[in-house]
Amino acid sequence: MAEEFKLSPEEAVILRTGKIGYGGGLQLPSMFNSNELILTNKNLILLKKNMFGQTEDTLYFPLSKILMANGRPQVKKSNPSHMEYALDVYFETGMESFRFEWERDIDEWVENIVSVVTGVPVQKKSDLEMMQDALAFAESMTDSVEKIQSVFGIKSTRQISCKCPSCGASLSGTKGETIQCPYCGTTYTF
Repeated sequence: MAEEFKLSPEEAVILRTGKIGYGGGLQLPSMFNSNELILTNKNLILLKKNMFGQTEDTLYFPLSKILMANGRPQVKKSNPSHMEYALDVYFETGMESFRFEWERDIDEWVENIVSVVTGVPVQKKSDLEMMQDALAFAESMTDSVEKIQSVFGIKSTRQISCKCPSCGASLSGTKGETIQCPYCGTTYTF
């Protein structure tokens, strides 16, 4: 199948996503759209498709025409319908909004557009950073559950270990429990 759009000799495709909603009037949820959005190093390209998946029109939005504020391109995620999320891009000629099927895809698009326009590579999180984020999320969930349990008078069963602040001996107990250090007699509340 031949490509439905033309690239200049120094232009390269960076990102491509289907099921994109675009345009005014009666809007179908993005799952029913067959439009495609393409990010190159020079343009955003929208392939407007009919209900049979055939390209009816190709729209080019030059990245050089995106408005800048404090050195950052004006690109953001929005939630216009409370059911779908959109990528809003502010050009010199006005805002263009592209509706996506999945919210998480928009974050990737924002990062990549900012990267292409500014020349600063996308910062990928290391495995350690992703594990730290997951651990922080798990801890926040545990704290939330414990707060809800305390409202209903349910005591925590989470075991906690630490060192005695006075003598350094190992202590363990459940959250909220007060114990006495068996070595120095200091009382400690977990």
